[in-house]
Amino acid sequence: MEFHTKSSEETIELGEKIGAALKPGDILAFYGELGSGKTTMIKGIALGLGVKEEDIVKSPSFIMVNEYKGQSPIFHIDLYRVKNLGEVLSIGFDDYLYGNGVCLIEWAEKAENELPQNTIKVELTTLSFQERKITISGLTGF
Repeated sequence: MEFHTKSSEETIELGEKIGAALKPGDILAFYGELGSGKTTMIKGIALGLGVKEEDIVKSPSFIMVNEYKGQSPIFHIDLYRVKNLGEVLSIGFDDYLYGNGVCLIEWAEKAENELPQNTIKVELTTLSFQERKITISGLTGF
């Protein structure tokens, strides 16, 4: 599936719709350059999964994992600062992947070989200052 958004608000709205279609155990891997809208999309997904506005997602770049309470646990993992796979595994990465929550992984290419085959892939491409192309593969029921 391919979508185009023309503002961060539209990216959040699309994320909300995607979030409403997710279920515990779903894993989403996010790809895109710095500033492409990965965290913005995740904010919308979290809203769609029932996270309250005041608890809304911020990039966890400095702490690697944030957990949010929605309809099910939401694990927002940011691998931007990770230097090697050992760092990824040291946080209990598999526990998040195979746990009872929804797992949202930024910079997923850093752990590509650890991701299950049924991972939903979300690629964000910057087309202009505000416009994004969002390509999603593996999402069913949407």
